[in-house]
Amino acid sequence: MKFSNLYLFGSITISLASLAINAFAMAENYPSAAKRLGDLLHNYKKGEPAIALPGIHDALSAKIFASSGSKVLFLSGFGVSANRLGVPDAGILTRSEMEDTVRSIIAAIPRETVVIVDGDTGYGGSANVQRTIRGFASAGAAAVTIEDQKFPKKCTFVAGSGINVISREAAIARVRTALKARDQALEDDGNEILVIARTDCRMALGFDEAAERCRVFEDMGADIVYAENLQSIEEYRSLREMMKPSTPMMLAQVQLDQSQNNVLTTTDIGGLGYALGLYGVTALQATVSALQATAQQFLDESNGGVIPNDDGVRIASFEEVKKVVGFPEL
Repeated sequence: MKFSNLYLFGSITISLASLAINAFAMAENYPSAAKRLGDLLHNYKKGEPAIALPGIHDALSAKIFASSGSKVLFLSGFGVSANRLGVPDAGILTRSEMEDTVRSIIAAIPRETVVIVDGDTGYGGSANVQRTIRGFASAGAAAVTIEDQKFPKKCTFVAGSGINVISREAAIARVRTALKARDQALEDDGNEILVIARTDCRMALGFDEAAERCRVFEDMGADIVYAENLQSIEEYRSLREMMKPSTPMMLAQVQLDQSQNNVLTTTDIGGLGYALGLYGVTALQATVSALQATAQQFLDESNGGVIPNDDGVRIASFEEVKKVVGFPEL
């Protein structure tokens, strides 16, 4: 090989190495997802519209909401159970399946968008809770929710008064384990994550017990606290007033149908003092509706497998699909 070629080869090698080092340095200096979520909450001003959390269920739904402007996404256990397995949110989905979904989502969305993950009960005992927290932290999640249901859990909005929760003492132990795992993830692995301590006990044990658990979780050092399925605006207002103003809180809802009569807006939620407003299955509801309508039209013999453009069923153009999944960037 001629000297000039060796020189050129060496220059290219050095340049590539420099690019790799610079990219690594930029990644090292970029704030973690947990830090970015923490900053959003720190900068949130009381009374402003709450930060809207759309529930997503796979990489495609995450990518669509992120490209539409969502800063924070919520990976719903209900949604992943339905989308990945076609089963109810009843403790069937495993931790490894959820973590795999987290990783595919983080890889698909812009770095600026962060993901909160539904950690259910932590998928078992103390060792399982530790693996859940550290695994999701390693995957790049900004935060993980840990709830006080018995395993196997069941969607709170489905279970109603039949919800099965653990004792307050057991709930405290579970959250303590999660907080310890949060600290270990940072100290031992270099991965930062926030813990959202959640109680589902309202329908089983009443509002007073739900409020007391939230206050205990706050005192323990949970980064965010929330009680699911409270029964009135007054209960949400009372709970917020019982907590420290500096504690970020989340309010979760399910839009039962398109009438919207049962749903608070992000303005309403912010007015109650909650920084985060979760709409956990809205995207899944839209997906189910669209697929059902499309299937009906597709299988209608008079259409012959073609979706007509005058029946209220809209399908994206192929160009739109290519754009959404990223073909132009290849």
